[in-house]
Amino acid sequence: MQHGSMSDAARRLDVSQPAISRLIRDLEQDLGFSLFERRNSRVYATAAARAFYRQVKHHFSGLERLAQSADQIRLMKSGSLRIGAIPALAQTVLPGIIAGFRRGRDDLAISLGAYETDELLARVAGHQFDIALVELPADTTAVQSGSAYRTERVCIAPAGHQFTHSSVVRVEDLEREPFINVGSPDSAWYQHTERLLRDCLVRPDETMGVERPALAPALVREGLGVALVDPFSALLLPPDAVLVRPFEPALPYCIGFVQPPGYEQTPLEQAFIDSFEAGVGRSATLQPIEPDEAAVV
Repeated sequence: MQHGSMSDAARRLDVSQPAISRLIRDLEQDLGFSLFERRNSRVYATAAARAFYRQVKHHFSGLERLAQSADQIRLMKSGSLRIGAIPALAQTVLPGIIAGFRRGRDDLAISLGAYETDELLARVAGHQFDIALVELPADTTAVQSGSAYRTERVCIAPAGHQFTHSSVVRVEDLEREPFINVGSPDSAWYQHTERLLRDCLVRPDETMGVERPALAPALVREGLGVALVDPFSALLLPPDAVLVRPFEPALPYCIGFVQPPGYEQTPLEQAFIDSFEAGVGRSATLQPIEPDEAAVV
């Protein structure tokens, strides 16, 4: 797959070409489908081979991460902490929180990965992160849920918008207002918004939609409309680029920590959770909740 020919693969592995061909035939027999088509003395990967190769690469990258983690633990005697987070948190509040957490822990190896919730859950279940912050509600059956929090969505508008003179934006203020809808139609985020607008008989002028709240601020800055986003996504642009106002009635936004299944939390991980709770308060007010409470907001 990497070199495009049996002979190049044989040279790379320092074995004979017949040995490579025999290994491929044996693998095809075990799998029950063809991996390569042979045309004009060359081999071409089948669609099935490309799909299988993606899975192989995924598992090999997991093994490489295990080796990297072992190196970090060996070199950093005080341990390591692999943190995952949704992009809105990873790009705004977490860098400062991690910097503060690392003070006095100079030998601690920390890594930070940013993915959407579904990908984070899969990676945590695969033990690729020690701890991760995900958006709730979510299917957490494959992981171990930890501390969870509720905050509220905010309204963001272009700089100089008429909402400048309002301390709070109310749902009726969105009537005929150019509006960027957030979330896919099957998401809880989107459905909460649509239900509120319908119940209050408010009809914004929906100019466009985005699946992720982190995409909305840049569009708002360009004057395409106002949007309802989580307070962390609102921090993705400088304060003079977009206007941020509380929104009423409240639309809850929930996040929570998850860890690998059957995982015993370490003092280091609990210390990081404590640092997060203390540090995030400067950007948003978080109310502790039980993880299953996020499903009923």
